[in-house]
Amino acid sequence: MQEFGLLRVDGLASEETLVDIGSITKTVTAVAISKLVDQGKIRLDETLGDVFSDVPTDKSAITAKQLLTHSGGLAEAVGDDSEQLDRDDFLARAFASELVQAPGAGYAYSNVGYSILAAVIEIRSGRSYEEYLHEEVLSPAGLGDIGYLSSYDDARSLRSSSGSIYDASWGGHDASWHLIGNGGLVTTAETFVAFLQALTDGTILSSSSLEQLTKPHIAEDDAGSSFYGFGLVVQDVPDVGRFLWHDGGNDVFSAEWSMLVDSQDEFFIDGLDQTPGAGTASEAMSIVRECLYTDP
Repeated sequence: MQEFGLLRVDGLASEETLVDIGSITKTVTAVAISKLVDQGKIRLDETLGDVFSDVPTDKSAITAKQLLTHSGGLAEAVGDDSEQLDRDDFLARAFASELVQAPGAGYAYSNVGYSILAAVIEIRSGRSYEEYLHEEVLSPAGLGDIGYLSSYDDARSLRSSSGSIYDASWGGHDASWHLIGNGGLVTTAETFVAFLQALTDGTILSSSSLEQLTKPHIAEDDAGSSFYGFGLVVQDVPDVGRFLWHDGGNDVFSAEWSMLVDSQDEFFIDGLDQTPGAGTASEAMSIVRECLYTDP
């Protein structure tokens, strides 16, 4: 683990610093749903109408698989991340929102869909999203904390000019349902890399669920330059190979993980977006890829 950028004396080793992984949360949620599939508590073809009792007709046939692949036709968001909103109020707002396209018509990135998946996890497991994540996904694999307030320590938080993760990302309170399942999870770089290793070596999921997770299900653009799997992007880079990756961020923090499938090289970068000239985590990841996988 290495820290780069402006020197800041905070007394924290880089491996102890808590970071906001942003929309990489979707990778974690997709793994949790896949675990639920392995346990026989949800099927990929089950619909919102199968899980919830109050879904309007236009959304009742949306499947879990469509939510995982951003093809459910749901809006990107139904409110601001910092707004305090509980699960029931979020679901009511999500179900009342306008579809951006017909379910199954194509790719349309949706934070709303992944928060609905978090609600599915809670309903079908009988536990909170964080409890299920810790007890069924992380702890059995011997992994450290990935979570919201239950995993948060303000003294260890990455900080920006806007404050800690608690203030800058969550709005000065625990993460609301505008974020649960789709963004804002906190962890350390060391823990997240260990999570990726446990995922790809088959420790967490069955081979069939891992295959579904990393399969290129739906094109993200008309050119088919990249595809969305379950909570991750599948992209074939000419003369290099297939990468799995996901990024995330807000106006304060950004993050990206990436793995070259053939060699199992895994990378995770997280940082601040507010440092002048520093660039985003995604820009840093592009430099890493270019230096490692492009001939000089």
